[in-house]
Amino acid sequence: MKPSVSYRGYLIQGESFQREKNGAWIPQYVWKRFEADGESEVSTFSRDQYQFHVAFATEIEADDYALRRAREWIDGR
Repeated sequence: MKPSVSYRGYLIQGESFQREKNGAWIPQYVWKRFEADGESEVSTFSRDQYQFHVAFATEIEADDYALRRAREWIDGR
């Protein structure tokens, strides 16, 4: 499992992948977030993922791109 990065209450993880062996890397991220309801002891868990339509030569480049874009998405909320 790849390490997760905490950012503004979200836990984001790069999950880039290859469609073909020795192929280009497709950036993808997953975010998770726990939210507690202030009036009760109920917590909600949100999770989503996003896959981009670009490709990179290495997994590191793809994950870096995915994590940067995830932070941009969080900042825009």
